[in-house]
Amino acid sequence: MKKTQEAAEQLFGEALDLSPGERQAFLERACEGRPELRRLVEGLLDQNDHLQGFLSDPLVKLGDQLLDGSPGNIPEDVAGERLEAGVELGPYRIEQQLGQGGMGQVYRAWDTRLGRPVAIKTCRPELLERFKLEARSIAAISHPNVCTLYDVGPGYLVMELVEGETLAARLKRGKLNLSQTLRYGAQIAAALAVAHARGIVHRDLKPANLMLTKSGVKVLDFGLARSQSDPNLTEPGHVIGTPAYMAPELMNGKEADERSDLYALGLILTEMATGHYSRLPQDLPSALERVVRRCLESDPDDRWHSARDLEWELESIAQDQAETRPRGRRTIPAWMLVVAGLAIVGLGALTTWQLGRHGAVPPLVRVNIVLPDKALVRSLAVSPDGRFVAVVLVKDGKQQIWIRALDGLDLTPLEGTDDATDPFWSPDGRFLAFFADSKLKKIERTGGPVQTLCDSMGAEGGTWNGKGDILIGALDQVLRVSDTGGAVSRIPGHAGIREVFPVFLPDGRHYVANRVGAGLWLNSMDGPEARHILPDNARAQVVAASSGSRIGAILFTRAGTLMALPFDETRLEAAGEPFAVTQQIAGSGNWEWLAASSYNGVVAYVSGHFSTSQYVWRDRQGKNLGAIGDAGGVVMISPDGKQLVGDPAGQITILEFGSRVSTRLTVTSWGQNPTWSPDGRYVAYNGSDGIYRKATAGGAPPELLLRSQSQVLTVPKSWSPDGHYLIYAQVYPGRGSDLLALPIDQPGAKPIALWQTPATSGQGEFSPDGHWVAVTSNESGQSEIYVIPFPPTADEKKWVVSTGGGVMPRWRRDGRELYYVSPDWKMMAVDVDTQPTFRSGTPRALFDTEMVDTGIRNGPMSWDVAPDGKRFLIITDKTQETSYLNLILNWRAQK
Repeated sequence: MKKTQEAAEQLFGEALDLSPGERQAFLERACEGRPELRRLVEGLLDQNDHLQGFLSDPLVKLGDQLLDGSPGNIPEDVAGERLEAGVELGPYRIEQQLGQGGMGQVYRAWDTRLGRPVAIKTCRPELLERFKLEARSIAAISHPNVCTLYDVGPGYLVMELVEGETLAARLKRGKLNLSQTLRYGAQIAAALAVAHARGIVHRDLKPANLMLTKSGVKVLDFGLARSQSDPNLTEPGHVIGTPAYMAPELMNGKEADERSDLYALGLILTEMATGHYSRLPQDLPSALERVVRRCLESDPDDRWHSARDLEWELESIAQDQAETRPRGRRTIPAWMLVVAGLAIVGLGALTTWQLGRHGAVPPLVRVNIVLPDKALVRSLAVSPDGRFVAVVLVKDGKQQIWIRALDGLDLTPLEGTDDATDPFWSPDGRFLAFFADSKLKKIERTGGPVQTLCDSMGAEGGTWNGKGDILIGALDQVLRVSDTGGAVSRIPGHAGIREVFPVFLPDGRHYVANRVGAGLWLNSMDGPEARHILPDNARAQVVAASSGSRIGAILFTRAGTLMALPFDETRLEAAGEPFAVTQQIAGSGNWEWLAASSYNGVVAYVSGHFSTSQYVWRDRQGKNLGAIGDAGGVVMISPDGKQLVGDPAGQITILEFGSRVSTRLTVTSWGQNPTWSPDGRYVAYNGSDGIYRKATAGGAPPELLLRSQSQVLTVPKSWSPDGHYLIYAQVYPGRGSDLLALPIDQPGAKPIALWQTPATSGQGEFSPDGHWVAVTSNESGQSEIYVIPFPPTADEKKWVVSTGGGVMPRWRRDGRELYYVSPDWKMMAVDVDTQPTFRSGTPRALFDTEMVDTGIRNGPMSWDVAPDGKRFLIITDKTQETSYLNLILNWRAQK
C-alpha cells in the first residue's frame, strides 16, 4: 500500500499541470491495469481542485467558510477547540494530539477515504487571517522539502504527516556534521527558491520550523509567510516573526523580502555546523564561512541574490568535500569519536588554564551565551578566575545583575541588585560590588543580604584587591574604601586628578585608570608615581601574566575594536605593540564599551556598534512621537517651549524644535547640567571649576557665578521664576550632596541652605510660583520626592510626594501637577495644590519611560515636560536589545 501511495503522489504531481482532457489520457496510460492507483490519483486531484477553488475565490471570506457549520458530524467550530481521539472531521478521523503551538493545535488523523495518515491543523479564532495565509502559501508550493497541503475543512487544514524530529530538538544533542549541514542547507534553500519564485517569503524560518525526516528536511509553518498578492495581511513597519532569527531590516520594522529568509538560513547554517546560535560565523570551514557571511550581511543588497544561488553554492561545497574525502580508510566507530572528542575538550580546558606551559597551542574558542528575551545589556564583568560572568540587564523595566557560571545553563537574576551599575568582582570571586542609588554596595555571588559600603555620588567604576582595598573612580580623584565598609580616604599625591574606571594590576598596589581626556595611566596607591600608558580614552581591563611569564596584557577598546597591549608586570611598561582581539564591540560612550575580561584572559563582550542617546518625545500614554537629536545626560525645555538645552559630549548645546538647528554655547570649555533662566536669556551650567552663566544670544564670554570649593563639585539645578535665585547641588565626592540656593543679584551674599543632611540630596526644582521646591533625597534609605517651602521655614516642614521611591521631579507649568520617575522607570504624575498650603494626591503611573540609566539616579535630570503637560522629552538610549553574549578563550595563545 505504501508503494502505491508513493506512486499516486508522484503521478499526482505530474498531472497537476495538465488540462482535464490531458489528465484523463495521462491517467489511462499511467494507471493501466491498476484501478486502485488511479482511484488514489483522482482523489488527490479532486482535493486539489477543491482547495484551489476555495483559495482563489475572492468572494469567499475565509473566516466565514472555516467557521460555518457543515453537514454530518463535523463540530460547528473546531477553531481553538481541543479534539478528542475518534472525532471525525468529514473523512478524517482524529487519532491523537501531536502538539500545540502559538497558532493552534496539530493532530494525527487517518484519511478514511484514501487510506493514509495525515496531520490536521486547527487555529485559534483570532488568527484566522494568518491561517488563510498559511493555506494559500503552502498550496502555492509543490516541492519535496515543503510540507504538502492536502485539503481545507471548516476550521482546519489537512496536511502531509511529517514524521521525524525538528532541527531545534536535534540541535539540543549537539551540532551536525558538515555533510548533514550542507545537505539540509541546500534542501532548505531549494524549498525557499520555489516559494520565492511564487512571491512567498517565509518570514519565520528557524530550527523549530524545520523537520528532519528519513528523506531529508521539510520546511514547516508558513503561518507568518507573506505573499506579494496579499499585501495587506500585516501593516507596514509591523515586526513579526522570531527575534533571534530576524534580519536587521525586520528588527527596524522594514518589509521582509526573499533576502530576509536568506539571513535566517545563514544563522541556521551556523547553528547546524557549530551547535550554537551566533550572528558571527566562526569556527566554520572556510568555504562554508564565506557562504554564511554573505547570508548575514547587514545590508540586504550584499547578500546572495537568490535562494537558488545559495543552494548551488552549498551543493558545490558538498561536492568538493566528497571529492577530497580520503577513500579506503576504515570507518572509526562513533563511540571512539566521542571518547576522542571528550579528550580533546579536556585538553583544551586544561591548556586554557595553563597557557604558560609548554606544549601544543590551544585552539581559539568562541562561545555564545543566550540572554533572556528582550533584554538590554548595560555593563558586564568576568570573575578573576574566569568561571563566572555578571551582566547588568534591563528586562521588563527592571535593571539587575544577572549571574551565569560558564559551566552552567542559565543566567540568574541576583535579588537585591535593583538599579545596579558597573559591577566588579572580589579577588576570590565570592562577592560582587556595584553602584546603586549613589552608594557602593556588595553582595555574595550566590545571593543574600546586600551590604552598603559607602556613599559614592558620581562614582565611575571600581576595583578590588586581595588586601581588602577597594578603589572607586570619583569626581576629582580615585578614592579608597575598605571592603568591609566605612569612611572613604584619599590616596596621597592624587588630589585634583580625575581618574575613572580604575583596575588593579595583579600586585594589588598599582592600578590602571582613565584620566578623562588624557588617556590611560599607570598609578600607585603608595604615592604620586604615575606613567602614561596609552593615549586612548578607554576603559581598561587587566590580564595577568601566564605561569612562567611576566608578560600580561592591558585590554582597551579603540573605535569599536577590543585591543590588547602586551604589558611587563615587573618593569611596569609596555612590552610590545597593541593588537586586535576582536571587533564590533557595542558601546555608548568613550569608555562605555561592553567588554570585560578575567585575570586569566576569558573575554566577554556584546557585539554591535557605537551607540548614543537621543531626545525622544512621548505623549501621556507613552507613545513614541519621534526623536529629534543626539543627547547627553541632561535636557531642559526653554521657557517658551520652542527650544531645548542639553549637554551632549560635554558641550552645552541649544536645539531649536522647529528647524532642528543646534547651537553650541560652549566651544573650547567643558560643560554639563544646563538650566534656563526664566526669561530664556541665559543658561547656567557647571564647568570644571564652578557654575557659569552664558547668554544665549551674542558672543559674550561666560560669567562665573560660583567657584567650587576644593574637592567639591557644584551643579546648577533650577532657576527661580523671578530670576533671583539658582538652586544648585554641592557634591562631596564619595560622601553625598546638599542643596543650596545662590542669590544671583546679591554679590557676596551667602547661599541659602535648602537641604543639608548626611543623606544625598542632589535634585531640586522651583515650583512655577516660586514658593515651593521639589527635592530628591535618600534620607529614608531610598530616594523619594519631597516638597519644601521657599524660603525655608524654621520648622523645616516637608511633604513626601512619592510612594515607593522616586527621582527627577518636574513641575507642570501651571503648578497643578508634579511628575517624577519611579524606581522601575515609570513616569509618575501627582495632582498638587500649592495654595494656601501644599497638598498632593495619589501618584499614578503614566507610562514606562525607557530612560537612560545614568548610574546617578539623583544626579542629572534626564527628562523634561512640555509647558502644557501633554508631551514629555526623554533621553533614551539608542542601544538595541541583544540576544546573546560572546565569550573568547585562548586568544593570547594565537598571538
